[in-house]
Amino acid sequence: MLGTKRGQSAAGAAVLIAIIAALIVGFVILIPPQERAKLLDEGTTNDTTVVPGLVEKKLLDVSPGRIDYLTEKEVEHPIPVVNIYAKTEGKILAQKNVAYAKKGIFSEQTDVLTVVVPDLAHTEHMLLSLDVKEAEGKLIVLFNGEKVFNDEVGSGSLAPIPIPQNLLKEENTLAFAVSSPGLAFWRTNEVSLDNIKVVADVTSVEAQSSRNVFLVSETEKKNLDKVTLQFQPSCNLQEVGLLEVSINGKKVYSSVPDCDLNIIPIEFAPEALNQGENEVVFRTEKGDYLLTHIMVKSELKDVEFPTYYFDLSYEEYRSVVDEDKRVRLTMNFVDVVARKFGDLEINGHKQYFDTKEVSHVLDLSDDVVQGTNSVKIKPRKTLEVRELRVDLLE
Repeated sequence: MLGTKRGQSAAGAAVLIAIIAALIVGFVILIPPQERAKLLDEGTTNDTTVVPGLVEKKLLDVSPGRIDYLTEKEVEHPIPVVNIYAKTEGKILAQKNVAYAKKGIFSEQTDVLTVVVPDLAHTEHMLLSLDVKEAEGKLIVLFNGEKVFNDEVGSGSLAPIPIPQNLLKEENTLAFAVSSPGLAFWRTNEVSLDNIKVVADVTSVEAQSSRNVFLVSETEKKNLDKVTLQFQPSCNLQEVGLLEVSINGKKVYSSVPDCDLNIIPIEFAPEALNQGENEVVFRTEKGDYLLTHIMVKSELKDVEFPTYYFDLSYEEYRSVVDEDKRVRLTMNFVDVVARKFGDLEINGHKQYFDTKEVSHVLDLSDDVVQGTNSVKIKPRKTLEVRELRVDLLE
């Protein structure tokens, strides 16, 4: 009998506990969301925050769009060491061991040598050298049909014959002939030559320019204030020619630098830079340059974070103070995945937000004033805000 009474008491206690738990759960569910958040110690920056009520009046509705956040005032783009040179050296363009020419009243013979110029633009100071083995009459040398030599010669080495620059082509004909014996028709003039060489100064241009690429972000491009290219040249002032520098095809420098100068700064228009890939080219026509400490440095503008305003009349403000109405702010973002965080300043009062959701809601009721109110968005990363709304709720 005693055991039965104890069992009944335990069962009654369990029922009572279940009833109390159900009442507590029901109470938590039924109380206003903001009070439930306080009771459960929920953070005020959570996107599930609800400011209940029907919209009585739209106080503000704007589309802020992209709001940039800059972590630094300068962006540096280092470029590797550059060595450019234009080396000029003498090269043999054509040669012939022997050549023979003769001319008589009934016979004539000339000798021809083809001279190929692979890089016409960078070939100059062409010379013809040869040795005269024997000669009767005047030696005639024609280059592309034009006489470049016509004179009596003796045995031995002949002084180099210059070839005019304006006669040069990519493929040239060098002809050797001898003058006519004239009235001595019974004679035959002839010339015998050997060790024939055509030489010229050829500038090697394979390494005369250097192309380097650096990247500019969208945020950097939109906030450019000043751009400077700097480098330190090492060269022999007596041997070098013009150094040219271009950014994205636009020449920003053309001079013979002071080879003893530590750093050369070149400021150029920010418009010369592109968002994304940019190209810097160093080039010289003569000499050897070693360029170090190359840097493209961007100085950025001070970012002005957007500020928006809305008004509350005296009656509206009093209804908020008396808690008859509420003021709700809603931010709708473009990105639905990435983390969005920063500060909202309402009349100088800062509220932090941190969310991955597409929307974020805040109650501004405690921070509003009568008359004009301000809302400033200060992100801590670049944001795209599709809509910013402030509503007066019943």
